[in-house]
Amino acid sequence: MIERRKSKRTDIDVVIALKQLGDNFVTGISGKAVTVNTLNISKDGIAFKSDRAFKLNTYHDTVITLDNKDSFEAIIEIVRMENLGDPETTYGCRFIGITSEDRFKIDVYQIVYASKMASEGA
Repeated sequence: MIERRKSKRTDIDVVIALKQLGDNFVTGISGKAVTVNTLNISKDGIAFKSDRAFKLNTYHDTVITLDNKDSFEAIIEIVRMENLGDPETTYGCRFIGITSEDRFKIDVYQIVYASKMASEGA
């Protein structure tokens, strides 16, 4: 399989809450927060698994706390979904509302994570 992503993905195992945004951000946040289990992160987006059904091209507000305890707010768009008969569906999301400072937090996390994995494998 050919990797088409522009940014490096790093495994992450945290639970985040998603709140769906209303019509074109005019009505604000609607509905209740839904918790999901993240799989990986890059400075361009995240992937998560959930037994809840999410629609493609919907927008969600979230706060992501990395393993190193850095956290940031972001708005994501669900752009991909895959289910191979499992109880949970895997969703791919891109960040559409994230600051450059928060992208930098992800870069730092990825460097520290890669260093940690290398030292544990040595």
